[in-house]
Amino acid sequence: MKEHAKNVGGNFVKDIVALPEIIECYNIAGDCDFMLKIFEQDVASYQDFVMNKLSTIENIGNTNSIFVMGEIKHSTALEF
Repeated sequence: MKEHAKNVGGNFVKDIVALPEIIECYNIAGDCDFMLKIFEQDVASYQDFVMNKLSTIENIGNTNSIFVMGEIKHSTALEF
């Protein structure tokens, strides 16, 4: 995010929620403010989404993409 004012953050969240390609969004700490999980058919579709939809959202400073190459472990069960 270029700016962290309350109204700017609210507009960002509203814009993110409106995009069906974004299936998860997390507000995170560290070098980035948000982490998005985006679902697209292929890399070309992903590139189109980033260039023509995501990049049009006001106040995005920069983006960084990470692609999953393979799943090692996926679990939602917690044992206490």
